[in-house]
Amino acid sequence: MKKQIDYLETSNLFEKFSPIFRIFICLHLLKDLFVTSSLKDLLYKGKLFLSTNDSTILELMGIGTHVVRNNYDFFTLLFVAVLILYFFGVGKNYIGFFVYILYDIFQNLNPVTLNGGDNILKFSILYMAFINSYHYFSISKQTYANEKISKLSNLISNLAGYSICIHLCFAYFIAAIHKIHSDVWFNGVATYYTLSLERFQGTSYNLMLSKNAIFVTLSTYFTILIELLHPILVWFKKTKLIVIILVILLHLSISVLMMLYDFQIVFIVLQGFFLSNLEVNNYLIVPVEKIKKNILISFKKYKLIYIPGMLIFFVFLFKLILKIIN
Repeated sequence: MKKQIDYLETSNLFEKFSPIFRIFICLHLLKDLFVTSSLKDLLYKGKLFLSTNDSTILELMGIGTHVVRNNYDFFTLLFVAVLILYFFGVGKNYIGFFVYILYDIFQNLNPVTLNGGDNILKFSILYMAFINSYHYFSISKQTYANEKISKLSNLISNLAGYSICIHLCFAYFIAAIHKIHSDVWFNGVATYYTLSLERFQGTSYNLMLSKNAIFVTLSTYFTILIELLHPILVWFKKTKLIVIILVILLHLSISVLMMLYDFQIVFIVLQGFFLSNLEVNNYLIVPVEKIKKNILISFKKYKLIYIPGMLIFFVFLFKLILKIIN
């Protein structure tokens, strides 16, 4: 046991990927705020609002959920300000925990818009509040002069990071067990019913695929198999990358065929926590740096073309924002 604790205290095992996930959280939540702002009069204001859940955190502070709902504009501005601070690493773990509180309130205001991705994202944001994700993409690094505090920080960060991994494994495994006990999944016809529904007509090929018995059977059992094996094989070095790639392909196919975008992107990004710092550097950071370098070289060469294009893009974006606000 002591060896395992010493291993967790030595270094931050999620030093490379946790900053990437922090940036993802900020961008993803800013997108959610942007999208729901166009429905704020229906969702939050006046008598004609959709049902909301009471926020336990607000109730503990003695604030009724209706107060936030009726002052949603102020809540949105506060949330955006906090996300910007979190994006740049200002306030470190304190701001990270504040993001969790605001997101919990936001979810209780939006129960009808939530999906499975939102549920696991909320827990991931809570775990992130204990991870030192400020070595990169932060205005300052979180370092400690005291060796004991530094070791304790590494221990807490690593335990929180592994909590995300274990939580994700449980999500897959429990989903697979539920599927096995469902008749349509057990009999290998679940994807037939899903692809046949108009709600999930992501492509014009859905109906054609639903009529292919081989595709329906293979895709149904492949989903169950991946969800059963992922929690096991992802912990072994030889099988980790293979199972991560298969899971990503599964989520991408669901995203394309069923139009469940937010749900899938969260699960895809979370796979990064299973990668070591070296793997994150080799598979993510180095390729991005090469792309960045090529873009900068291209920009210097063709800046007379890129600058007007960027101006047109920002004008279009500004008009879109004004349209949504009005």
